[in-house]
Amino acid sequence: MKLAGFDVQATRISYTGELGWEIHHDRKDTGALYQKILEAGAEFGIGDYGAFATNSLRLEKGFRGWGSEMNLDKNPYEAGLGPFVKPNKKTKFVGQEACKEMSSNEQKCKLVTLTVDTHGFIDPEGNETVWFDNQIVGNTTSGAWSYNAKTSICMAFLPPHLTELGSSVYVELLGMRYKSHCGERSNVRDRSCQNQKLS
Repeated sequence: MKLAGFDVQATRISYTGELGWEIHHDRKDTGALYQKILEAGAEFGIGDYGAFATNSLRLEKGFRGWGSEMNLDKNPYEAGLGPFVKPNKKTKFVGQEACKEMSSNEQKCKLVTLTVDTHGFIDPEGNETVWFDNQIVGNTTSGAWSYNAKTSICMAFLPPHLTELGSSVYVELLGMRYKSHCGERSNVRDRSCQNQKLS
């Protein structure tokens, strides 16, 4: 398709949890296309944002990241992606038998979103130890400050019995343990904005 006179491929996806577009184009057009987008969006307050903001937004929405929440050490059912796996498809695929076996087995851990009571002093980033009853029970995968929930948040793999809504564990940050609570599904943003009125 054409965008501001440039040939692009536009995909209706976003890693921030809101409707958006990914635009793929010839690298030589980047600067000029970027300027055209800024000009067209000026009346709407368009601007730049960075990787830390993207990470915070995707965590608020519960979007998993490859290498963090999705990796070779965890299966799709542990990562909460079971609804997207069809182990009984008629069409055969690589790993189908393994998926069938995984889907019928009890999972050793589950991915959850935690709110972390750091009082704004420090934020989790991922790969921090999670404690319960003075025992190491899991690890965080990624984390950030949530501007919508006004607290630190992270995703973590925990034993299933610790993943109930409201369950408390401790996340270790710089040698100190901070009380943390399991949230609903992995979607801080929708929950924190439920009672806000739009002007």
